[in-house]
Amino acid sequence: MSGMTLHDLLEFDAGPWHSVADAWQRLARGIDTASDQLIAGTRDLGAVWPDGKGSAAALQKAAMLRAEVENTYPPAKALADAFDQHAYAMKGLRSQAEGIVASAQQAGYTVDTAAVTITAPASAYMGGNLDQTGRETGALLNDLRTVVEYARAQDDSTAEIINGNVPSPRTGFGASPPGAIARATELANKLKNPAYQPTAAELDELRNLIKLYGRDEAFAHDVLTVLGPQGLLQLNGTLATYQPDNPGNDPDGLLFSNNTADMVRDLQYGLGVMLATATTQTGTHGGFRGETYTPGDHELPSQWITDLMAAGRSEMTVISPYGPPQDVHVNGYQLLAPLLHSGTYDAGFLSTVGGDMVDFEMSQGKNSALWTGERGEYLRLDWTRGHTDNTVPAGYDPMNGLMDALSRNGDATRDLLTGTTTFTSDGPADGRLPRLDYLLTDRNWSATADVPGGGGWLSEVTQHSDDYRNTALDKFGIALEHATTEQPGPQARHIVESIIYEGNVDEQAMGYPNGTIPGHGQTGTPEIINPQLRQPIAAITSAYIFDVNLNIADSHAAIPGQTIDVDRNHLVKLLADLGRDQGAHDTIAKAEAAYAAGSYDNILSGQQNPHDDINGNLRAMENVSHNYGSVMGALDHGAHDVHHTTSAQQDEATNKIIEDRYKVVGLVVDEVMGKVTGKMPVPVVGDLAKDYVNDLVTQAEEHATVDNSGKATYEVGAALGASRTTAVDLTELSLYNSGKLDNLPDNFTENGSLKPVSRWNEADYQAWQQYKAGHGMSTVGNAATHAGDSYQNGYEWAGDIFE
Repeated sequence: MSGMTLHDLLEFDAGPWHSVADAWQRLARGIDTASDQLIAGTRDLGAVWPDGKGSAAALQKAAMLRAEVENTYPPAKALADAFDQHAYAMKGLRSQAEGIVASAQQAGYTVDTAAVTITAPASAYMGGNLDQTGRETGALLNDLRTVVEYARAQDDSTAEIINGNVPSPRTGFGASPPGAIARATELANKLKNPAYQPTAAELDELRNLIKLYGRDEAFAHDVLTVLGPQGLLQLNGTLATYQPDNPGNDPDGLLFSNNTADMVRDLQYGLGVMLATATTQTGTHGGFRGETYTPGDHELPSQWITDLMAAGRSEMTVISPYGPPQDVHVNGYQLLAPLLHSGTYDAGFLSTVGGDMVDFEMSQGKNSALWTGERGEYLRLDWTRGHTDNTVPAGYDPMNGLMDALSRNGDATRDLLTGTTTFTSDGPADGRLPRLDYLLTDRNWSATADVPGGGGWLSEVTQHSDDYRNTALDKFGIALEHATTEQPGPQARHIVESIIYEGNVDEQAMGYPNGTIPGHGQTGTPEIINPQLRQPIAAITSAYIFDVNLNIADSHAAIPGQTIDVDRNHLVKLLADLGRDQGAHDTIAKAEAAYAAGSYDNILSGQQNPHDDINGNLRAMENVSHNYGSVMGALDHGAHDVHHTTSAQQDEATNKIIEDRYKVVGLVVDEVMGKVTGKMPVPVVGDLAKDYVNDLVTQAEEHATVDNSGKATYEVGAALGASRTTAVDLTELSLYNSGKLDNLPDNFTENGSLKPVSRWNEADYQAWQQYKAGHGMSTVGNAATHAGDSYQNGYEWAGDIFE
């Protein structure tokens, strides 16, 4: 409601309102002209380019552009008229108010415009004029108040027009027109009925409406409110039946139309955008601690979400489009999942609905076979991911859509995985995470089951099963990485601790088939992590490399509330398992090299203990090299199990090219030295991974040329993966760069400063070897020996744990 006062009305200036109205009027005329030009420029497109996919796409795009421009004119014109009319109306009301005030003042009355009172002089009440004066005063005051009420009503009316037409940052000009909402609702209700045969024009009209207004809050809210959760899922299921999907290249033909497939894709994509728009929190939090929430005007209520989950768990029926008529029974979540590929979903919606989806699958006891037991012949449920590639999931397993959405939303993944907990005597202190345990260790992620039914698909999978890869599992790995590294904190650490714990206590980690009771049929070499997840979990390990070193240390010096706290043996087994993957091995090796270099710098710069002399520094460095050896020894133990290039082989190779090796390790040390100094002694998670590892390794790869002629490039991963050699080199070169070594030969001084390792020549390398064997024996020599021995001890320790 308007708060306009009499004083505001008397101060009203119509000039600025007319100026704004004129600006909007010019814009409206420009839009009208542009619309005419666009129509003239595209109306003959169908005649000059009548056939083919490109023609259809161009015609559709032209129609969309014309609609957008045409839909822009009405709100611009409405705003111009509203500003103009408001100026005239308020100017007239001001004149009325001024006339009333002037009349009162001429009669000798006093008018207080702030308090809206009229006071007659004392003489007006004498001589029997009391009643007449009272009536005149009351009439004048009533007239003033009436004019103010008219002004307030005009103010509210103009505000409503402006709010209804002003361009929005998300959707451009105005909310969708009421006619668009009504028409989209009408078409959606028709199409959700599998018995209804829509025309091509109706499908195209609905697609255009959703493309134009799908991100408009009012449109998405109102259409989905009328449809309801059940209706939304029914509509999506019916859309999927419009085109049968045979294995092959899907060329346009008698049984397949790419135009229809594209239409279904666009409609499913658009419905997902609408669902994301209407479920995004746009309300306000209240209460002392923000515990109360008032939804926005165009936000679907919590009951709608509750009903959606109930519909997701319920059995629904779709009609297969090919072969004999058949009813295909699916769960509602299978019809929801395709919509999760599109739109930016609110973390609360995604964790709530996605968490229920996981819980429902777990509760049924059928694993992923819950979703793929019944499949319609040549029926694809999800057209958003494509259809020309036969390995693209058909949408029966809803985890494809859910994991895709989670991979773009670290907050939702954290909330979903930590949303339920159970407690055991030996689990993580904050409890076990059943959803994480299930998805990580127990779920069957087979990709070959998520294809349409029918003899053609059976034959295709039989012949090409090796080509199938479960992309949902890849997305789960990305989701885990985002959830644990983007926003470090208690939830993220809880997930990391649970990954390590659950991987180790699962039956597969004990050498038994998934789902069996340990003690019945060992399979041999245990598996901690699904091979498809090793690379993302290696990235997580890299980000938590500080925590890894604290936990693997003999003192197990985890910091409560700041670092993860896990069983040392579990950590070693995880590292060994990750070491089986060459890429994962290299990822962690690079992180550990940068971490060790940074830790050496903390020690040698005096940051860790300012009062230590060189001997105290050397003792502190032994702890670092011990942990480095333990981490790399565990990684190499896993690499040896699968016959990757072993550390010993890499050591032998790198020892033959010491100059190139020093260039790589020296660059890492050069870059780290001084960067850790001045930082907090305990870097937060991700610090080393982001600030050091990625940048340093990239620079090393760019500069690791063997010689000036660039005839060959040294493999950085091989250099840092040669664990024993790298342990020695990091120790030696950190001591060299510290400036604390005595009696260095003169050729290591250049322009009054220490000569960078990257500028060493053959004479420098020879001088360095001689120094280590002479003056540097008690410092560099002993430190290097301890570093090498620490790696060997770490490797043997890892082997002992597996015995």
